[in-house]
Amino acid sequence: MKDRKINQYVAIGLTAFSVIAASILLFFVFYEIRVIRDLIVKLIDILMPCLIGAVIAYLLAPLYNLLCRNLDSLFSRRLHKKQAGKLARGCAVLLSILAALALLGGVVALVVPQFIASITRVVNSMPAYLSQIEAWINGLAEDYPFYGDMIHGAFDNLSAMLQSWVSNELMPNLENFSELMQGSVNTVLGSVVQGVVVAVQAIKNLVLGFIIAAYLLAGKNLHMALAKKLLYALLGAQHGNNAMLRFRYIHQVFGGFIRGQIIDAILVGVLCFLGTSLLGIPYAALVSVVVGVTNVIPFFGPFLGAVPCGLLILLTDPIKCIYFAIFILALQQFDGNIMVPRILGNATGISAFGVLFAILFFGGLFGFVGMIIGVPLYAVISSILSEIVNGSLRKHHLSLDLNDYVHLDYVEPEQQRYVKMRDPTEKNP
Repeated sequence: MKDRKINQYVAIGLTAFSVIAASILLFFVFYEIRVIRDLIVKLIDILMPCLIGAVIAYLLAPLYNLLCRNLDSLFSRRLHKKQAGKLARGCAVLLSILAALALLGGVVALVVPQFIASITRVVNSMPAYLSQIEAWINGLAEDYPFYGDMIHGAFDNLSAMLQSWVSNELMPNLENFSELMQGSVNTVLGSVVQGVVVAVQAIKNLVLGFIIAAYLLAGKNLHMALAKKLLYALLGAQHGNNAMLRFRYIHQVFGGFIRGQIIDAILVGVLCFLGTSLLGIPYAALVSVVVGVTNVIPFFGPFLGAVPCGLLILLTDPIKCIYFAIFILALQQFDGNIMVPRILGNATGISAFGVLFAILFFGGLFGFVGMIIGVPLYAVISSILSEIVNGSLRKHHLSLDLNDYVHLDYVEPEQQRYVKMRDPTEKNP
């Protein structure tokens, strides 16, 4: 009896200590949230090559598995099974990495020259655009004197504002002009140097990412075995099996959605290139790449890609911009109603509101990456919450059918009868 009381006091003491420790930790997290955020950002920057490599390896895993199976069956005819498997894995890794590099190099070789040519063409055509705008304004002023007076009044106000700025702001600061220019030059040089450093860092992370992806693909089976061993060591057999089922579902939803979106984006890019080339729309290759890449983002992707491309085409040929807008509208309707359902099917199973909420929420948290992974991540979280809710309903012996809760007023606990209110849309009997 005495030992039981001692154990009870020990349990109460440990519980109180745990609560106090958790409260102190929570206070520290909120109080030092900026320090923790900076630490997380620094860790992400350090581990960025590993993250990029893991993403590349995950995306290349289906191609690697396909090549490994075919090459293993091919080499097994002439070599020992162990040697054939080792050689097949090495060749599959090499071919998978080469395929990814070829795709990346092709996109860069296609986009960069088109981008430079488009910028050069816009800059060279800028005087002609300004002359056309000036001629249009003068013609409008001649044809419609009322608008001409408004335009001249606007120019007069603009001239007065400019004169006031020169007199009150610019002239008093002329004595510090040399220092201002020196500061501007230093700022520009600093921005250029910072941009070069960021570009070099991104290239380094990408190169290291491909190297890490090669190692991850080569040791895929070993890494998976170690992860499973650690999982069962921490959770045991029963909870480990439940976790394995959850991870398989996450892989099915997440992997299927991401790969389906990539395949859909490639097909949209190809169709966009064929259509814009047939219509004679300028910058067909650049426009197609932009439209294809942004199409990876659900819901907002078509708009994010089509708007800047449309503005670029508008500066070159306004009539072709109208053709481009009509073509993109038709392409997106074909993609959303025919291609996406066939490619993705019911990969996520969430509503249109869920898609919109996931893109806005996770895009706000993680930026462009969040807009891409937001939908499958939301689907996984929704599935977990749904299982928790269903488990609680089973515990209380309540119905899992959603239809039982439509217009529900109350539940009679003894008879388990679901009493509903009258549907306000129905007519009175």
